[in-house]
Amino acid sequence: MNNYFFNLPTKIYFGSGSLEKLKEARRLGRNALLVTGKHFAKSSGLLKRLESILAKEKIKTTEFCEVEEDPSVETVEKGGELARRKKCNFIIGLGGGSPMDAAKGIAVLATNPGGLRQYFGNEKLKNSPLPILTIPTTAGTGSEVTRYAVITDWKARTKKVVSSYSILPRISIIDPSLTLSLPQKLTASTGMDAFSHALEGYLSTEANSFTEILSIEAIKLIKKYLPPLMKKNDLFLREKLSLAAFYAGIVINRTGTIIVHGMAYLLSLDYGLQHGAANALLLPYVMDYLEKDRVYRKRLKEILKTTKAKESLLKLNRGLNLPLTLKEIGVEKKDLNSLSRRAIKDCGRALARMSIPLKEKDFLCIYKNAFE
Repeated sequence: MNNYFFNLPTKIYFGSGSLEKLKEARRLGRNALLVTGKHFAKSSGLLKRLESILAKEKIKTTEFCEVEEDPSVETVEKGGELARRKKCNFIIGLGGGSPMDAAKGIAVLATNPGGLRQYFGNEKLKNSPLPILTIPTTAGTGSEVTRYAVITDWKARTKKVVSSYSILPRISIIDPSLTLSLPQKLTASTGMDAFSHALEGYLSTEANSFTEILSIEAIKLIKKYLPPLMKKNDLFLREKLSLAAFYAGIVINRTGTIIVHGMAYLLSLDYGLQHGAANALLLPYVMDYLEKDRVYRKRLKEILKTTKAKESLLKLNRGLNLPLTLKEIGVEKKDLNSLSRRAIKDCGRALARMSIPLKEKDFLCIYKNAFE
């Protein structure tokens, strides 16, 4: 067996009703910046619920409810300035992947000089960030247990990643009951984001025997419980999806992703497709292309239990009412060359985790196959 490194220093509370464990926040500080999206946390009453729990622990809170989907550099920098001005000593990220990733970026800028762009890449932080506590309200991103903060850089028209073990949340509270009000479309999309994490992590050259176990279990859970969740909003099913997303998050914290994510970023930026749905759309075509390689073909059969990965994944997407082709989301044929050129740049780190070399022409072939 090969030796390997693993690090996940996050205290995790999992289960319906675990939000009450928020009192553990007192171990991180007494002055928190609460980072969340623009609508859900407020309109649902969840934000007030959190503030009530924190007030009982004599923890002061400042709200930052300005995080958009696919948070921008500018939003994160604004949050960092607020955290410094209010002298916050820890950050709480409440919501889906966007608020949690923004919370990580804000934690970085609260203690590090300059703008966020200088910290894109791996382990570039000068000072330790503020401690982070995360509370996911979706089941998909896995950000509650990862060392990544994915931020949109509109100047470069791409997504960039701050990667550091120091931004792993100190505490994560995964309460599946918080996902009960998630719309059906977003439930499908975020569920397939977790599916993509598990599958890409399994195919990464950074995978090991531990991450493989978690990948397999996450895939099994999503295939079994996500389709029925489209027909019946049930807490038991929500718990299974939250567990799958948690497992898949642990996987990519070690393995990273392969090219699906990098290729999908552009579909979110240029065509407004939700991140998980973009991954789901491309998965069948990327896997179909990789199946030409003997090693990948064997690996895909192991985890998907089928020799027809493309058909299996298209069937899954179709059952979830997710888009199946690039043409369906507004991509034009003339866009494919540009997408390929940009995607190979966005996949620089992912390509290093591939078992076979891929070039721009390979990306173009995949996009063409996904077109219609």
